[in-house]
Amino acid sequence: MVKQRSQLLTTEHRTHAASERANDLWCHQCDTMEDGERCANLTGNFTTFGHKCTGDKRTCMVKRFSYTTSTEDSTSSPQTWSVERKCTNKCDSGCIVVGERTKLSACTTCCEKSFCNIGTGAANDLTIRGIDLFLALILQITLTIIMYPS
Repeated sequence: MVKQRSQLLTTEHRTHAASERANDLWCHQCDTMEDGERCANLTGNFTTFGHKCTGDKRTCMVKRFSYTTSTEDSTSSPQTWSVERKCTNKCDSGCIVVGERTKLSACTTCCEKSFCNIGTGAANDLTIRGIDLFLALILQITLTIIMYPS
């Protein structure tokens, strides 16, 4: 009895109907590193990068990396370095900022309606994964060296 109860608490169980739910979500899928500025700020009915989501990928995402530089007197406006749009199975909206004089921001926005991942992805929310943090730190170091040579 205890073994069965433990199994029920640690295993995800789905009904047949839940397992068979169709995925009819469409998201924009592009990356400014590969697709250029056309991917940077999608607005309106822009289906060039339309992609049918499959499997358990039921969320659209925009991930944006940007940076600002600061002196004692001023802070620059945010400069976008990279934008990525895609379908995903896991997305946590949020923001993270790394650095002091040169601040690197990584922002992720999530939505669940077809073609909802538009705009610049500039939100007050951001998430970051291990590889993203590594890339963010490399960019931070590079920009610091370039902007403030010894």
